[in-house]
Amino acid sequence: MGALPWVSTSLHAQADASSPLLAASLVLMGVERVAKLQLERKLLPDRSAVEAPKARLRVQTALRQLQEQPKALAGLSVRRQSQVMAVADDAGRFVDAPPQLASLLYSESEALAARLGFVTTTLSGMADDPMRGAQVDLLARAGASALRVGKINFAAAQAPKELSLQVSARQALIEFSSALAAVGQQDLGEAQRQDLQLAQNQWLLFRAALNDGGLVKEASRLAEVATTTDRIAESLALMAQRAMRR
Repeated sequence: MGALPWVSTSLHAQADASSPLLAASLVLMGVERVAKLQLERKLLPDRSAVEAPKARLRVQTALRQLQEQPKALAGLSVRRQSQVMAVADDAGRFVDAPPQLASLLYSESEALAARLGFVTTTLSGMADDPMRGAQVDLLARAGASALRVGKINFAAAQAPKELSLQVSARQALIEFSSALAAVGQQDLGEAQRQDLQLAQNQWLLFRAALNDGGLVKEASRLAEVATTTDRIAESLALMAQRAMRR
């Protein structure tokens, strides 16, 4: 599959192209990142302009890996295979042309991420090693949760009086911190432990920028949230790739 969706090519991290689970995991995280970058456009236009095209391209690469492996999905029922292909098609359309209206972009990305989460959990049950499959699923959800916290912050910055976003921000923060704690309890290789340490270090910086409700204390720290959530997700995606190679 090539390099991670937003990891420096110097890492030379290669995904297992035969794994629909890993491909779906990268799509899940990638969709959340595309949505976040789209919402960043008004506040961080230069960053969004540079990063969004690369993010779209790399999600499309992961989607092709998922869609072009029908034999790898043979263990699923015909109905489940159809569901996987349908959500992959919808993810492709979303990434190709994200909604311009912030509220619609947010709601569609939330629904799509929920469906993709169902896909990664379903595919994790097909893994030759169930424990490894469950670990990749957890890492995908943790990475997507980090990006979701960032996404909600940028959505809330454009609609500061929207109470539902404030509730979602608080829930997302709890979800991510719980997921990161669960990752730390996994049976990890040495390289994964190093990746996790990076994610945890970034989390300390990230958390310091947020209030107890999961939103930035000051608007000036949104740029910090944008980059830090990417880095956390990057480390967790690397851990998922390493899990597939153990």
